[in-house]
Amino acid sequence: MTETPRKQTLRKHERLYEKAAMEEVFQKGNSIKNSPIKLLWLNDSKKGDLAVKVAFSVPKRIFKKAVTRNLLKRRMREAYRKHKIYETGLDGTCSLIFIYTSNKINPYAEIESKIVLTLQHFKTATAVK
Repeated sequence: MTETPRKQTLRKHERLYEKAAMEEVFQKGNSIKNSPIKLLWLNDSKKGDLAVKVAFSVPKRIFKKAVTRNLLKRRMREAYRKHKIYETGLDGTCSLIFIYTSNKINPYAEIESKIVLTLQHFKTATAVK
């Protein structure tokens, strides 16, 4: 039996954009760091329509120009979109925030490899034991 391929999209309902939800992840969330990517995640026991919601951040104090911040966020979004996870080992909805922590602009290939590595670490951290 073959599995039908899933669309590689990242729609608005898959994104974490509510301010209260993001603040909760920053305050109570767990973290995984693979330089230059840091992942904050929080499991919410409420059943939502999706298993995973995601947001991307680049600090303004590191990159002053919005053009640069947007470039790095686009690169992180594209890498996640290509390698995203649909299910976690957790019950309920899981909120993820990817933060770019380096002070230099890395090429897309390096960002993509770090996103994939971070997602693998996340999967092993949330695996049901």
